[in-house]
Amino acid sequence: MAAFKSLRDISNSFEHELRRISRELFSTKVSEPFEDVVAKKIQDLSLFYSKLRLLQAKPLAVTPQVTECNKSEHTITEYGDTVMWKIIEHQVVKSLTQTHTIKKLITTPNNSLDPELVERKEKIVDQLTKFRQQESQLRHLEAVLKEKEEELKESQEKWHNVLCRLKESRKLPQVEENSSGPLYKKLKVLIDKMELMRWLISKLVTSRTGEYDWIADPHRRFKALALARQKHTIQNYTES
Repeated sequence: MAAFKSLRDISNSFEHELRRISRELFSTKVSEPFEDVVAKKIQDLSLFYSKLRLLQAKPLAVTPQVTECNKSEHTITEYGDTVMWKIIEHQVVKSLTQTHTIKKLITTPNNSLDPELVERKEKIVDQLTKFRQQESQLRHLEAVLKEKEEELKESQEKWHNVLCRLKESRKLPQVEENSSGPLYKKLKVLIDKMELMRWLISKLVTSRTGEYDWIADPHRRFKALALARQKHTIQNYTES
């Protein structure tokens, strides 16, 4: 009986121990990542520093040097310039810090980094490679654009020169036709015949108009008279 009693006590104590351990396991809080803890601490530190500056600024704001100072446009401009330079300084420091951190991360071997940092490093290297490719493509496009602009400028100059020559050629007097060639003589003979025909048409149209039926065909002789009024010269055929 004593053995059973001892076994019961051991079982009860073991059960109580298991319950205690299970309560501790289920009530244990998971620790936050180190980066989140640091970021939270930095945020709290910035908040406390801002509150400290605010508390330090309140006594200074009631001093005679500040209260007696006139808030003119010049003072407001100085405040604006100061704030602007502070923002620029903050951005420059932030940019330099990030650049230094990224450079240190890239130059560090992978076996010395955590898996998360290795993955972040690969992403940064990938983005830098893409940026380098885009930058090279941009330089190439700029070179092509510059070359095309030079070609366009040369084409415009050529077009301007040709246009000027054409305008000057129009102002020059026309070269007189060579009247000693055989083609010129043939053309002159044809024009003389056409002039003779024109004179003959005018005589035929105007000589017999009394018995002409104008109602039946009122435009026939008008067309003939129009042909008779067109004078034929060598210049009309050589200039065209």
